[in-house]
Amino acid sequence: MPLFDTYIMTDWSGGSRRRKNRRDAIWIAYGGIEDVSPQTESPPSRSEAVQLIRSLLLERITVRSQVLVCFDFAYGYPVDFAAALEAATGKSDLPWRLVWRYLSETVKDDEATLPSRKPTNRSNRFEVANLINSSLSSSREAAGPFWCSAAEAAYLHIPQRQPDQPFVSAQGYLIKPLRLTDKRAKSGTPFRLFGTASVGGQSITGIPRLYKLRNEPELAPRSSQYNGGQHPCWRP
Repeated sequence: MPLFDTYIMTDWSGGSRRRKNRRDAIWIAYGGIEDVSPQTESPPSRSEAVQLIRSLLLERITVRSQVLVCFDFAYGYPVDFAAALEAATGKSDLPWRLVWRYLSETVKDDEATLPSRKPTNRSNRFEVANLINSSLSSSREAAGPFWCSAAEAAYLHIPQRQPDQPFVSAQGYLIKPLRLTDKRAKSGTPFRLFGTASVGGQSITGIPRLYKLRNEPELAPRSSQYNGGQHPCWRP
């Protein structure tokens, strides 16, 4: 017997422009276990992508379908990042949930979207990374753990090159660049924000969306996490 009735797979993007049906855009594939092939869509913004996923979830849990949702961004950060953030902010929670809640409270998406207009897909991801770095760094010259911003932007606490590793936070924590899952998947560090094969921008913009989706009143009673918290699933 299959564990799930429906699968929703999302190729995420942390980009700042609306785009679809091309490289570096969001792609969503979804379908039931008996479908010959999945349906695919390419929403032009993160807001529209989440709206699609939400509608698919509501539709399927109504008919008591168990759904697995996967995103291709990091759901967390290497060991001791959460501990350093907790020490810097004074906030307390389960490590993964502290990070999720912090990003949900600080990341602003679709900046400058006008009423009745389509989402801009612009976010303050670099500003949030700069804020975190300023809290975790002992000095501007030894800033981290996030690094590499867009060429047209300059942030006091985001170095363009990777800091010395492991990064030593101002609170005394040693923050490594990779998680175990990054090593096994041969993925890049979630602390790199920009550039070819970077995954940091996707994670900063994706985690808040997943946090809010997981805690929506209509979905929260049926949500859980599968495979050690790696993928959210919704059950009847």
